[in-house]
Amino acid sequence: MFIASSKERKNEAETATDKEMEEVLPSPGECVGVVLEPLGAGRMRVQCADGVIRVCRIRGKLRGKRSWLKPGDVVLVSVWEFQPRKGDIVLKYDAKQVRWLIKHGYIDESWIAE
Repeated sequence: MFIASSKERKNEAETATDKEMEEVLPSPGECVGVVLEPLGAGRMRVQCADGVIRVCRIRGKLRGKRSWLKPGDVVLVSVWEFQPRKGDIVLKYDAKQVRWLIKHGYIDESWIAE
C-alpha cells in the first residue's frame, strides 16, 4: 500500500474542490461573514459580506469542543427574516474552503484581513 508523504498530502489539500463546496455555498437568505468578537451566551458579533454587522447565535450543532469559534474565523450566517440584523451561525469554513471562496470571488481577501 502506497502512503503519501506529508509534503505530498499538503500539496493535494491546498484548495477545496467545486463538488465539496456545492453544499456549503451561501443560498438565498444566507451570507458569508467574519467573526468580530464573542458576546457570551453562545452569541458572536459577525461582519457579513453585505456590509451589515449582525449579532448571531451559534447553532447547537456547532456548540461544543469540536469547532471553537474565534475572532477572524469565516462563517456562514443564516439571516433571520423577521430581524435582519440578527442571524444564526450555520457553518465554520476551514482554511481550504476560505481559499476557494476567495479564488471564486465570494469574498475579498482584504476584507478577511481587517
